[in-house]
Amino acid sequence: MIRIFLLATLYQLVSRGTIFFFIQSLILLSLYLLGNFQEFLDSSHILLLDLLEISLLLEVVFGMFHIALIFIMQQKKKQVLKLILTFTSVVFCYFLLLAFKFLSAWFQL
Repeated sequence: MIRIFLLATLYQLVSRGTIFFFIQSLILLSLYLLGNFQEFLDSSHILLLDLLEISLLLEVVFGMFHIALIFIMQQKKKQVLKLILTFTSVVFCYFLLLAFKFLSAWFQL
């Protein structure tokens, strides 16, 4: 019984963490794109890129852990939709992370 309670609590924390880091990544991405039009300082861009990379990496880690917990919990109710949304957010954030790593290496930031 304690194991089920801990697993359910861990599932809630990981799912909320996944949502939080995905929204944070979208906000940081929009700030970075807005900064290109508003001509932010280079130091501000570098700070936003660093924060975005950390947020994207945490989103991918939490998302993969969330997918693993979905398969461990094996609750059929609404799990297919959660699995598809989590997988989509992980793939989007992973490719975004690769793109920004490429840009960082290209501009040698």
